[in-house]
Amino acid sequence: METYRTEEEQIEAIKRWWQENGKSTVFGIALALAIVFGWRGWQGHQETQAGEASALFDNLLIADAAVQRDGSSLSTAQHLADTLKDRFASLSYGQFAALFKAKYAVKSGDYAAATAELEWVLKQGPSAQIKAQTEIRLAQVLYSQKEYGKATAYLSGLASTGYAAEAAELEGDVAFAQGDKAAALAAYQRARSLARTQEAPVNNAMLEMKINDLSAAKTAVEGAK
Repeated sequence: METYRTEEEQIEAIKRWWQENGKSTVFGIALALAIVFGWRGWQGHQETQAGEASALFDNLLIADAAVQRDGSSLSTAQHLADTLKDRFASLSYGQFAALFKAKYAVKSGDYAAATAELEWVLKQGPSAQIKAQTEIRLAQVLYSQKEYGKATAYLSGLASTGYAAEAAELEGDVAFAQGDKAAALAAYQRARSLARTQEAPVNNAMLEMKINDLSAAKTAVEGAK
């Protein structure tokens, strides 16, 4: 009888526990399952989105190649870029699409539209690489509009990126445009030094010409003293 009573008490204890905690336990299990399957569903959705965006971006690259080659397919490239930007703004594909749109705007002389596209990219919280690329392009557009202060503000954060040499050269262009030839020469020389440290150094003939011209002018001024 003692054993039976003990088992009976155990059963009663289990019943009481179930009445007190059973519903919350079932809810917890259901919630956990929902989270697991929801996460898998979200991952599947993300993979599907990435696949669609990748296919559209491949088509954009093909259309852009035609634009660069002979100016054809511009409307197709614009449409693909618009679609990517509208549907996949949070993905790098959509942000790169805006960079293409900015390039086409610059080519047509619409610097305001180019600026708007580049600023849009920065608002999306892009990766460090896309952010740096966007900032150097935005600085170039602002320089073209003689917005020298704004251009310099974007250039200041590019010293530790892969665009450091390009940024230094543009700093020199800004300084030269403002009449500060000494600062321009220093920036150009810094750009040359930075370019030489890159994994794939590029022979920038235009930069060398700028340095030679300013160096010659500096020597002539010093010799006249």
